Amino acid sequence: MPVIRMLALVLTSCLISPGITAQQVVATPVPAQQSSEFETVTVQGAQPGPGLWQAQKHGHSVWILATVSPLPDKMTWNSKLIRDVLAESKEIIYQPSVSIDADIGIFKGLFLFNSLRKMDQNPGGQTLQQVLSPALYARWSALKVRYLANDDKVERKRPMFAAGELLRAVYKAQGLGGRQVVSSVLDEATKQHGIKVTSTSIKVKIEDPGKALKEFANEKLGDEGCLSNAMALAEHNLPAIRARANAWARGDIARLRQLPISDINTNCVQALMDAQVASSRGITNLPARFKESWLKAVDAAVANNDTTLVVVSLDRLIGKEGWLDALRARGYEITEP
Repeated sequence: MPVIRMLALVLTSCLISPGITAQQVVATPVPAQQSSEFETVTVQGAQPGPGLWQAQKHGHSVWILATVSPLPDKMTWNSKLIRDVLAESKEIIYQPSVSIDADIGIFKGLFLFNSLRKMDQNPGGQTLQQVLSPALYARWSALKVRYLANDDKVERKRPMFAAGELLRAVYKAQGLGGRQVVSSVLDEATKQHGIKVTSTSIKVKIEDPGKALKEFANEKLGDEGCLSNAMALAEHNLPAIRARANAWARGDIARLRQLPISDINTNCVQALMDAQVASSRGITNLPARFKESWLKAVDAAVANNDTTLVVVSLDRLIGKEGWLDALRARGYEITEP
């Protein structure tokens, strides 16, 4: 893995990667009496996926694909609709992330690589038992026995990294999240038609990567809430997560709307922005900056293209202060799928 990419992953580590993130999570435990409302298995085989939202302005169309994560491992996306749209599109716009820029030569990069490998560990070699409260560690221990029994190294990881390891294991056990169902289709079709790919990522220039890594290694982050949210998902909300995955696969927009939306990344993002190593280098106010970057890219695409495809997570699109409402406020006419 290139050093710059590793640096980006470290400094934005609380933004759990799309492959393992639970962007849509029930905020409170699912009551026992409602458990019968959720399916006990994940769907398999060919599935249609959801319809597309259409945003129109000045006679130009933006088709919006809303994604959820995780998705069923054994589903195959019948992606004719999205392929037809891409065949007519001049541009595809992806949702934002953080892009790290640092001037690192090859020799310095090799030196930093060794430092990067331990950046996921707690400062001073502490264990999770030492950094978590007794109550939080008791919950962690129970989940570790169930999902990570053979992973002793995870005990020295920072809470946010432990959260990622836990979610990966939980989703794998549920038959979720192990395949890039959406991105593989989009990548293939984009290359086939030679479509312009537009990034909406927030670019951050790191002038002193070595110093930044040292600061990160020594700074204690307030990321216990990040791990706590991930554990709450594993303890209480797997039926709802599975229901969302199935609803997306089947194209059941009504069902997707019924399921509550909450973002487990909220505490993770806040922990990052509160960290001195990040805030002093411009990694601040990320949710608002993500939204503005995405909206500007959509506006620019509409000015230049008759047809554009936009990809965004469902929680960002229709959640609290959703980006779909922001498009309406900017004069777009929205057609629901």
